Amino acid sequence: MENTETTTPVIKTIQLDRTQTRWAAFDLESLIGETHPARTIWELSGRFNLKAFEAEQKSHVGEAGRPCWPARLLVSIWIYGYTLGVASARAIGRMLSHEPGLRWLAADQVINYHTLADFRVGNKAALDDVFAQFLSLLEIAGLVDLNTLLHDGTKVKAVAGRASFHRRKTLEQRLRSARQVVRKMEAQAAADNEAMDEQRQAAQRKAAREALQRAEAALEKLKKLEKTASPSEQAELRVSESEPDARKMKQPDGGWAPAYNVQVTTEAQSRIIVGIDVTTAPNDTQQLIPALEKVEKNCGTLPDTIIADNGYATRSNVEQTSAMEVELIAPWKNDQSREAGACKVNNLEARFAPSAFKAQRGGIKLTCPVGQTLVVIQQKIHHGVTRNVFEASAADCAQCPHRQLCCGKRNGPRRVERVVESSAMRQYLARMKRPEVKQLYRKRCEIAEFPHLWIKAVRKWTRFSVRGVAKAATEVVWVALAYNVAQWMRLKPAPAAS
Repeated sequence: MENTETTTPVIKTIQLDRTQTRWAAFDLESLIGETHPARTIWELSGRFNLKAFEAEQKSHVGEAGRPCWPARLLVSIWIYGYTLGVASARAIGRMLSHEPGLRWLAADQVINYHTLADFRVGNKAALDDVFAQFLSLLEIAGLVDLNTLLHDGTKVKAVAGRASFHRRKTLEQRLRSARQVVRKMEAQAAADNEAMDEQRQAAQRKAAREALQRAEAALEKLKKLEKTASPSEQAELRVSESEPDARKMKQPDGGWAPAYNVQVTTEAQSRIIVGIDVTTAPNDTQQLIPALEKVEKNCGTLPDTIIADNGYATRSNVEQTSAMEVELIAPWKNDQSREAGACKVNNLEARFAPSAFKAQRGGIKLTCPVGQTLVVIQQKIHHGVTRNVFEASAADCAQCPHRQLCCGKRNGPRRVERVVESSAMRQYLARMKRPEVKQLYRKRCEIAEFPHLWIKAVRKWTRFSVRGVAKAATEVVWVALAYNVAQWMRLKPAPAAS
């Protein structure tokens, strides 16, 4: 009988031999193109004066000691890393072996991640100087306009987790435990005469001392917060054991997380960041003047105009910007929104809020919503602001059918306070009503929030890589420098064809 079965052919494949050793030519310059960002960043870093970074280096030619990595290389690596959206020293250390731009920058050499991490936070003053130098180069090139600046804040999550926040009782307990561990290890080290595993014991003692320092810092931070908190708030205060500087702040998604408040000042022409800083304050009220001072330090001048959102619109900011000869453009919150909380506390109906009392005779008298007259009885200063105190007639209030809704918890006749506006405030309020100013303010969101979009959405930098407000203030300068370099690469003219 004939065999009808067919044999399946075996596919012929290339055999892989990873044990084979070979010599191969390798051209480092061919790793990246002529217009690659790594080349651009390297060329740009050569224009910076980096002597401030080199001042603390102890390795010198002709003397004993291991050579150090050039400051220009480390600056270039960090700028390039942040333009890639990589903020981890360990990640950059791993990428040096395979990422083309980093391989080219480091000449295919390995740099320990400790070196990278220490350099990033090691010299804030030198980094600020480089940031200012770059702004000067951009100004000379005509890419920045310092006449009109825009300011905005954004919350960036801290390294600390939510579970690291504790009340006073827990922090005191953790501190006692940390002290007991340190004493026990020191006693054990003194009694142990054997040299067995000395390195491991030293590491354990170091870890115990660091835990003790963190516990002490957390409790000390809590005590400082308690001094400024009301008695009812003190019981609810919590501080992070691992990162005492971090504060729980409201996030764009409506949730709460340990974070820092990053303040960013941007110029209007090319959307270059001209000032950046970090604060632990959850709101922006007190951050405008420090931001202007930071700009003056970086650029040597103050702007003619600063545009910000209504979170920065306070009488103090209006007065101070006026004194600095800077025109503030920020919408003033309407009286109704400002009075809502006070009306609720004092059981006042909204239609009898202070703003519902109309001025008459040049502001020396007020008329209540039902037509009764209030006159000035005194002038006082509250929180540094001069106020006129108006009061209605006791007889008028006693006979008024709306007395309970108008006077609320107050037993006597209705009183209303009105701020005596300064010349600077009157000019500001008049300025904000002008159509051209309203049109200029409409550009705020488009320009001021663009750096946040690039940093947080495009480059995915939504969490700090370092702990503590001091180190965080250094990291944001690296982020801003990388952002500015990226914008410069986008705006700079293309090289002429040969």
